[in-house]
Amino acid sequence: MPRQSLAPTRLGAACVFAAASLWGLWPVWVRSGGAGGAQTATLALLASGLVALPLALRDGRARGRRSRRGWLLVAALGFVNAANSWFYFRALDEGAVAPAVLSHYLAPVLVALVAPVLLGEPRSTRTPLALLLALGGTALLLFGDGRATTGHARAAVTLGASSAAFYASAVIIAKLAGKEFSDAEMFAYLALLGGALLVPVTGVPAEASRWIWPSLGGVVSALVPGLLYYVGLRRLPAERVAVLTYWEVPAAVMVSWIAYGETPARLAIAGGAAILTAGLLVVTAPA
Repeated sequence: MPRQSLAPTRLGAACVFAAASLWGLWPVWVRSGGAGGAQTATLALLASGLVALPLALRDGRARGRRSRRGWLLVAALGFVNAANSWFYFRALDEGAVAPAVLSHYLAPVLVALVAPVLLGEPRSTRTPLALLLALGGTALLLFGDGRATTGHARAAVTLGASSAAFYASAVIIAKLAGKEFSDAEMFAYLALLGGALLVPVTGVPAEASRWIWPSLGGVVSALVPGLLYYVGLRRLPAERVAVLTYWEVPAAVMVSWIAYGETPARLAIAGGAAILTAGLLVVTAPA
């Protein structure tokens, strides 16, 4: 691959990798805030959307008038993001964390299957193997200690799979909306609309002190990685981005290990290595 064509690929991959690493910090924001998973998601969306709004308005003035189709895509992006967040955090609240996370990570598989058809992007011959490694590695990470299947597993899997469908939809819609809207615009509008849609469903904490950690998480693990993710999504095919997002799982495992003393099992280490291998397959694939 020529050096000039490698540069945007590597930049895009680095941005998605960084975004997934920051998403891995979500256990800290959820556990520290005391607001619960669903309310944390709502507050994080609202806070990150408000911080991003000035950037979005600046970009909007520079870009001028957009089509009705473009605005409908942004509105759809806000809706599917709200649904993805609600289903995912409800899945976590079921108590069966591993089935919830693993079923949620069917989303990259769905993206890899439909993106070449809906977006007309080329399908890499490495993607099936990379997806298999990433999904298998995720299973090792989550089930490697033999204790992860407790809780309401069936409900968690159903909710997690529902969130996966909405997440995959968000990736496709973002690719389409990105033709008319900047990264900051897409993020700010989807976050504010998604948060507003979730408020009647989840409510918000009455104590102002419970707003602090979710709001901080909104900036660190929603706004910053959201913008990085869109940078990567503009430079890489959606199916490759889908594989790289699996890094969020080992990142969260490492955060839980460092912050809460939750030592990963040996199989979990093998799972992390499998996910890294999948990422390398994607990054080094010919354009």
